[in-house]
Amino acid sequence: MATLATDRLNIRPFEMEDAQALHAFWSNVDVRRYLWDGIILPIDTVRGIIRQSIADFEAHGFGFFSLDLKVTEPKIVGFCGFRRFEDGEQIELLFGILPEYWGEGFVTEAAREVLRYGFEEAGITRIIAAADTPNQRSVRLLMRLGMSFEARREWHGLDTVFYTLTATEFREQ
Repeated sequence: MATLATDRLNIRPFEMEDAQALHAFWSNVDVRRYLWDGIILPIDTVRGIIRQSIADFEAHGFGFFSLDLKVTEPKIVGFCGFRRFEDGEQIELLFGILPEYWGEGFVTEAAREVLRYGFEEAGITRIIAAADTPNQRSVRLLMRLGMSFEARREWHGLDTVFYTLTATEFREQ
């Protein structure tokens, strides 16, 4: 499984040893508001997400990465990566970061590197991303990444916008 890096971040695939740290991260009220619709995930669900990510890396070459700041002790401050969307066919980009790091460009930096990896090394040809419409920080990030608006519709009872990016579009940026 690939380990990636940017100037400020180490970006590494999830490991089972990350379960407690990811559980704490995803339990943060500001992180889970738009990511898990306010639900605190049980630790067994977190472990299941990690197991699925590891299996996806082994089978398809993609999954979720933790974001660790290079200037501190290794600490998960965010995550970014891919999973199969609920329809099973499309590949979805997901991301999140602790609120104390909002607005510092860490997710943009990580997402660009993760997208590069997905298109160039994992062979993904098209990626989708969804955001709750009120989550304008994420919507602006998707646009900064060069993603194109595809649709706005109700998804799981929420007003949701969908964006897409192809490998060709990414290369042309």
